[in-house]
Amino acid sequence: MKKVFLVDDEIAIRQGIGNSIDWESQGFIYCGDASDGEVALPLIEKHQPDIVITDIKMPFMDGLELSQILRKKMPNIKIIILSGHDEFEYAREAIRIQVTEYCLKPVSSLDLLKILIKVSLKIDNEVMDKKRIDDLESKIKETKTESKDKFLYELCQGVYNTSEAIREATKFNIDLFSSYYSVMIIECTIESNQIDWIEDEFNCLRFSRKLKENIYILKGESKEQLEHATNILRERLHTHEDFNPDNALVFGIGRVEDRIQGITSSFSEADEEKNYSSIIHKYHSKETMSDIESKKELHHFNRRDLIDFLKFGSSKDIVSFSRSYSSYLQESKMHSPFTIYHFLMDFTITITHYLKETELNSLEMMQQISQIEVKASWIRHYNDTLSYMEEMLYLVTTTKESTNSKYSSFVQMAMEYIHDNYTDSQLSLQTISTAVNVSASYLSHIFSQETGITLIEYLTNIRIEKAKELLKTTKNKTYEIAEQVGYSDSQYFCKTFKKVSGMTTKQFKNFGRLQTV
Repeated sequence: MKKVFLVDDEIAIRQGIGNSIDWESQGFIYCGDASDGEVALPLIEKHQPDIVITDIKMPFMDGLELSQILRKKMPNIKIIILSGHDEFEYAREAIRIQVTEYCLKPVSSLDLLKILIKVSLKIDNEVMDKKRIDDLESKIKETKTESKDKFLYELCQGVYNTSEAIREATKFNIDLFSSYYSVMIIECTIESNQIDWIEDEFNCLRFSRKLKENIYILKGESKEQLEHATNILRERLHTHEDFNPDNALVFGIGRVEDRIQGITSSFSEADEEKNYSSIIHKYHSKETMSDIESKKELHHFNRRDLIDFLKFGSSKDIVSFSRSYSSYLQESKMHSPFTIYHFLMDFTITITHYLKETELNSLEMMQQISQIEVKASWIRHYNDTLSYMEEMLYLVTTTKESTNSKYSSFVQMAMEYIHDNYTDSQLSLQTISTAVNVSASYLSHIFSQETGITLIEYLTNIRIEKAKELLKTTKNKTYEIAEQVGYSDSQYFCKTFKKVSGMTTKQFKNFGRLQTV
């Protein structure tokens, strides 16, 4: 129902209009009246009417002056002016201040009701139009957000090269430039606004991959500064977990990288650590409250270090790594038997999950792990903790080293996949690692370790060598050759070709002709 307010200096008119219409049956509420604009203003602000009917000529403040004020302060109010003066100047001024209706006195109650119904329909139409516009804007905004999130996720997946990433970021008005990057993934059961402080306090790009999973591309001006920021985040997120055990946060943070292309590796590491954390969390969810209290001491180590050692460490480094990884247990005088037990269980579960991921979990291996694990509940001293860790790590590293050729086969498989698919402009570290069934971070590291160059450098070299062959043997244009070797951007191809070969494509063509003469 629409609320109507009347302003007229003649009491007989006010009473006549107020009593001549059955307001509620016609869909209106008569919410009040006043003798002039000055008296009317505070009452209008109080009652918030949808429609104001006002006379033009009144003492103190006339109807036009009142209408001007209402138009500025309450622009949604519809104004109907009643005038006993058939003068052009009044009508022109009423049009100028966008009065909804202008009619001459005397006006019958039936005519006034017709005008009110007309104005009421106009209000309804405006509300519907506004709702449609709001819905459309909301859908556009939602679509833009989805597209932006899709781009950032694809960036983390390694879909774009550097120039493509910058170009796409510009489309979405995303500030992608930074000296250093690190990716953090948080999977949580709490409302997302409870971690809004991350965006407020840290320089980052935030997006969602799926329900209750937030991904942050953290940015920093120096490696030290960004590593310090990730340490602070790790500590604060663990603190939240300690004090809110029912609203758990499972998260992972990747290493700091100095290039846009490094975002993929950092994302892979963060996702991997988050998956390990999820396994640990499921185990800890079965704890008693007394166990949870002791678990608060378990955030002095970074599980990422253990994962990296399992992947890349050797048996000769077991002793030094064990001491480094568990050093807080030796330094702390407050730890309880529960603390040691939980530390060793965290350690053991991480190893078990790693073995399953790398398909080293043979029946014999898992039986040996179980035999060592039995000792965990009886350990009370730091030296026994070290012995447990060393025994477990020795078992893993010796098994890994005895099957070392498997890791070389990953690299060989990656090389073969690149040779077969280098023409695909979407080829990336992520797609290659998926094809060879190993994590992107692991493939990146092992590839560099065995070949001396990064996987992306290897892919680039293959493409440029193929481009050289095409430049020598065909008359294809540069942009056509770029597409044939997997570059969707011919300018980026030319820049890369010169960087790798030391010549422009034109210079290389001319050089090739001279050699054949």
